[in-house]
Amino acid sequence: MAGTCACARHPVSRDGEALALLRVEGVRPAMPASRPVRVERATTTGLRLDVMPDRARVFVDGRAMGLARQLGALLPLAPGFHQVSVRLEGHATWRAEVMVGDRPEPIQVTLTASP
Repeated sequence: MAGTCACARHPVSRDGEALALLRVEGVRPAMPASRPVRVERATTTGLRLDVMPDRARVFVDGRAMGLARQLGALLPLAPGFHQVSVRLEGHATWRAEVMVGDRPEPIQVTLTASP
C-alpha cells in the first residue's frame, strides 16, 4: 500500500529502498559554513597585588582597573610587558613596567604620603 506524505518528496511505501531514501533525507542536517573555532583558555597569569593603602586606584597600560581592595587575589593580564601605576590622592604615585610571564607576578606597593 503506497501513499504520499506532505512532509516528504517521495511516495511512502513499504519498499525498503524508498524508506531508506526517506530516512537519509530526514537525517541529513544542513551543513553550516565552516568557521575557525576560537578556543578560550583560562587566564592563569597576571599580577598578584598587595597595595597599601588598599583604597588606591590601580592602572594598567593606561586603563583604570579599579580599587586595589576590589581587584581580588589575581589581576588577570596577558603575558608581556605592562605599564602599572598605583595612585591615591595625597600620596606619591607608584609606577613601574612589569613583565608578566606564565606565572602570576607578585607586586608589593606601599604608597607614601605627599608633603
